[in-house]
Amino acid sequence: MLKHDTNAFRLIRSKIGLKIAILVVIQIIFIITSFSILSYYDSQGTYLGNSINIAGKNRFLTSNLMLHLSEYFFEGSSDNDISKISHISKINSAIDQLETNILALRQGGKVSDVDLKPLPSEFFDDWNIIYQKWVSLKTTLTNNIIKPNEQINSEATATATTTDKDIKTTLDTRALSLVDSSNALVTKLGKYAGNTSQNSMFLQTIFAFLNIAVAAVVLYLVMRILKPIFALTTATSEISRGNLDVSVKSRGNNDELSVLTDSFNFMVNSIKKYVNKQNELTRKLKDANEELKNNDRLKDEFINVAAHELRSPIQPILGLSEFLRSNKGRENNNSSNSAAMSLEKEEELLDVIVRNSKRLRQLAEDILDVAKIEGGSLFLNKEKFNLKEMITEILSEYEQKIKNIKNIKLSYYSQGNDSITIEADRSRLCQVIYNLLSNAVKFTNDGSITVIAEKKDKDDNFILLSIRDTGTGIDSEMLPKLFTKFATKSQTGGTGLGLFISKSIIERHGGKMWAENNSDGKGATFAFSLPIN
Repeated sequence: MLKHDTNAFRLIRSKIGLKIAILVVIQIIFIITSFSILSYYDSQGTYLGNSINIAGKNRFLTSNLMLHLSEYFFEGSSDNDISKISHISKINSAIDQLETNILALRQGGKVSDVDLKPLPSEFFDDWNIIYQKWVSLKTTLTNNIIKPNEQINSEATATATTTDKDIKTTLDTRALSLVDSSNALVTKLGKYAGNTSQNSMFLQTIFAFLNIAVAAVVLYLVMRILKPIFALTTATSEISRGNLDVSVKSRGNNDELSVLTDSFNFMVNSIKKYVNKQNELTRKLKDANEELKNNDRLKDEFINVAAHELRSPIQPILGLSEFLRSNKGRENNNSSNSAAMSLEKEEELLDVIVRNSKRLRQLAEDILDVAKIEGGSLFLNKEKFNLKEMITEILSEYEQKIKNIKNIKLSYYSQGNDSITIEADRSRLCQVIYNLLSNAVKFTNDGSITVIAEKKDKDDNFILLSIRDTGTGIDSEMLPKLFTKFATKSQTGGTGLGLFISKSIIERHGGKMWAENNSDGKGATFAFSLPIN
């Protein structure tokens, strides 16, 4: 597990780092490229500026040359050789400077500590015009000023006869023409430099926007790369606040962030399942605690009811037994029959004792049955018998029992009036029907109790038995807990075990039991279904 986590960490460090590094390198390359291009255009602008300065210097050097020529012609009438030599030396120096400047403008180089690039090719024609005019000016100077005695051709001879005034005029004209050509070159170079500057500004604007666009794209891509991390951070904050209903959407790229996202979602789901399980256990524990409290309350109620139910039959049994015993003693000691209790009265008292003894026995049997049901040791002795006959016997017995007590009509109705043979525990089923009848009689003072038996299911595999009375009905408070242990109201008497035992017996047979108040508002109906076989 530790090795797997280490590998995952290395993947995250390498791949995320590589992606971000690539984006940063792209940004750096773009910046360097744009800077190099702009630097190139700036340098070109600088070199053009130098070329403009050099071209403009031609005018200054030409003017300087013409100044020395003016001095030469102004003092030319003097026969002082030293003065002529001095002026010619200055003119030669000015010629060399101007020629060097013109040639440097074309070829480039270092002039006056200024780096000069060769003149762009599109200006060669203008430079050739300047150079031709310079050659013409230089030739005139050489032939008429510097070396006038070396002329050997006819043109030179003709020139020799020319006056100084004509020579000066020719030189001035050619110098001015050279200056005009230099001015024209300077103007063109200026326009070219202006266009270059505008192009440079345009490129700067474009590269600025492109840099911003590339930076935005890089930032967007970095945000995309880091988006799962931000989502994980937000989800972690939600979890820290106790909100487990969060998840991070996986990008499905099968990269390290997707693995991390899936692992996070799996962890959250695991925590959620654990918390839900703990909440479920807590809820079950709370429900169990409530059930224990309820059972404890029912137990206390049962103890009170049972104590009352036990005291009720025990008191008449003890009292009447003591009475009979004392009366028997008087009977032996007194020969007079008038003092002795009649036999009929004794039988009546013995009936009361027997009835209460049976009630006491029934209570003990109910408690034992509950213990068997809860212990899973309630066994059935199944046999085949006629259900109609059993119900008829119970009704006949019960009718005799209540005929002098309540005005209730007991009746039985069977589907098709046919006998129904079932396979079940006869004594237990008799116990159930007897209990339901006893319950119906208890809450019915006047009216009728009807037992209805009918076959159900398409193959008649089930018998449905209903006991309908016209009594007071089921109390709404008791209805939800009618078939639970100790479900009783103290004013009605009873331990509240009968219906619980009856329902358990029916369910042990594979059937169901339920109860409801009648739709006409008179009495209630207790019913159960039972498999025939």
